[in-house]
Amino acid sequence: MIHSSLWTKNFTIITLGTLVSAIGGVAMNLALSLVVFDQTGSTWLSGLFGAIGMLPGVLLPALISPLVDRLSRKRLIVGLDLANGVLYLCFLLWIRYQGFQYGAYLLFTFLTGCIGAVYSLTFQCFYPQLIPAGQSQRGYAVSAMIYPLTTTLVTPLAAVVYDLWGIQPIFLLEGLLLLLAAAMESRIDAPPPVRSGEPSESWLASIKEGVAYLRREKGVRSIYGYMAVTNAAGNGVLLMAMAYFQSVPALGAGLYALLVSAETIGRTVGAAVHYLFRIPEERRYWLTVRVYLIYELCDGAMLFLCWPLMVAVRFLCGFLGVNTATLREAAVQRYLPDGVRGRVNGLFQLVVSLGLLLSQMLAGALGEWLPYPVVAALLAGFSLVALWYFILRRWTEVRGIYNLPDEDH
Repeated sequence: MIHSSLWTKNFTIITLGTLVSAIGGVAMNLALSLVVFDQTGSTWLSGLFGAIGMLPGVLLPALISPLVDRLSRKRLIVGLDLANGVLYLCFLLWIRYQGFQYGAYLLFTFLTGCIGAVYSLTFQCFYPQLIPAGQSQRGYAVSAMIYPLTTTLVTPLAAVVYDLWGIQPIFLLEGLLLLLAAAMESRIDAPPPVRSGEPSESWLASIKEGVAYLRREKGVRSIYGYMAVTNAAGNGVLLMAMAYFQSVPALGAGLYALLVSAETIGRTVGAAVHYLFRIPEERRYWLTVRVYLIYELCDGAMLFLCWPLMVAVRFLCGFLGVNTATLREAAVQRYLPDGVRGRVNGLFQLVVSLGLLLSQMLAGALGEWLPYPVVAALLAGFSLVALWYFILRRWTEVRGIYNLPDEDH
């Protein structure tokens, strides 16, 4: 049954603002990766450029999480979009007169990475406040549809614009879209944050409060523990898939791109289905467990299959993955007290980022000694062990979070 109460003023504004930001962000990410390689001709320098952009996302969320819990999240969101828009327009003027300078691009991607890391954490904590009561599942389904749809539609257009006119029009577009997003988000009627602890509380004491919460809440800790493992393992599986496709003459980069597109399409379809059909609270935990099991088995078997079945499996993973992600995010963010949500999410992002880095190195090392499909199967098997350890073994605590009624906030 479809309820009309989801699309309130606040939810409509944050959705449109996210869509506007996503359009420019997808185009900009593609253009930056292309221009750095075109100008340097070096995969090493291109890889370094990407790593510098991701570096702030490793430690910064945990470091600034106490501020996200204490300051106005609306002002942070608006201010960060405004600062990012001005930064893009200023850098556009720089490259217009100075041309390409690799060091300047490194500094630029580091600064935008810092802003993006803070924005991502703030948005994750702010978004639950803007979803009407009882609408968490559909609200997160809308959020889950934005980036897959934008990536599918905007990426080819951005490539055409880059080929015809270069990167400068895309810088201009992104700067203006970010300013537009900030103007839209400034009209949100947001409640003030629920502050936890004393105003004079030190940064270290504030972080300790977030750690203490995770120690008490075994269900939240178990969910986040499993997500850290499965995200890391999934990253290693995709690395092995890319290497496998590049090393098999009958496959290649083109078919790998189609494989990734199949997952994107699956995510879009899955989010749409999740928006249209409500899953009863009492079924959410066991549905999630079954989906996790299917997902891990598909990841482990994928590289042993023929090409058409690989595409089908990847589509299925995208379809199932977005549904469990929507259920999990809606349940956990609704369960977390507003006063500690920033710190808990910041610590989670830290663990996930470290897991992704470690899995990249571990999978790469194993790929030097073992066949790529075997490495992917081992990583998926490790995720299956984590599924038992974190989700099934702690089923009472985890089920209480997943099956929490939508009306509880």
